[in-house]
This record gives sequence, structure tokens and C-alpha cells, in this order.
Amino acid sequence: MTEAELLAVLKELVVAMAKEETAASENPVAKLAELKKKLDERVNVDSPLGEIGWDSVQMTWVLIRLEERYDIDTSNLSIFDMFTVGDLLRSLIPLIEEAKRARG
Repeated sequence: MTEAELLAVLKELVVAMAKEETAASENPVAKLAELKKKLDERVNVDSPLGEIGWDSVQMTWVLIRLEERYDIDTSNLSIFDMFTVGDLLRSLIPLIEEAKRARG
């Protein structure tokens, strides 16, 4: 898995998380479209994680979804040592690749 592929998945998860949070809000479709546009335009591997607007609860939500999607264990990752999106991606890719190899 490449950083670009995993970045696309991360963006997808951010939108999914926002979808859950905005479901009851006024005009959720427009808000989600605006978020997706912002992610596509402004977030890349060099972006600070704060650019995504995550707090530790949201980061945990995303990590749980990634665990479910790729059958990985992220419990040993220290989110406090990650400052950019690239830091997160570079921590996740080896876990995903190892899980792929284990499945054969």
C-alpha cells in the first residue's frame, strides 16, 4: 500500500466521521461536500494532523475504523509522536503490509 492510497482512505474516513457528526445538522450534504473539497485541496502527506481538525477522540475513531478495515492492531502507535499526515501514514503502512502477508 502506498502513502497516496492510504491518504485517500484517511480522507474517506474523515468524511465518514463527519457524516455521523453532521447527520442531524442543517444541510449536512453541503457541509460534507465542503469538507471533502477542503481535504482534497489542502491535505497531503506534509499537512499537520491538525489541518484535518482531529482531536484525540476523532483520531481514535479513525484508528478503530482502520483496524476493522485492514485487520491491524494500532494499539502500539503513539499518536502523540505523530505530527503530520505522513507520520501517521508511515506508521500504518507497515502494519497493513504485515497483515496482508499474514493472510497470505
